[in-house]
Amino acid sequence: MSEITSFRDVIELWGGRDAHGARIAMGAEVGATAGTVTKWWQRNWIPPEYWSAILATDNASAAGVTADLLTALAAREPAEVRA
Repeated sequence: MSEITSFRDVIELWGGRDAHGARIAMGAEVGATAGTVTKWWQRNWIPPEYWSAILATDNASAAGVTADLLTALAAREPAEVRA
């Protein structure tokens, strides 16, 4: 992935053969279910309480995901999307 411009891009760092497998893989690493990660993807939002766990993963680190990047992504999202 070249540039991360959305929370969906962050979620898609877990790639895999299919979307469901990617959601399972990410969820397993950050302490969420695949269903929860799918909802994040649908809303293009990751709750801040998961950011530390995401930042601790190899996928995020290799892609250059930082707390500043996550904060910038959150600042671009309308509040009603996060509800």
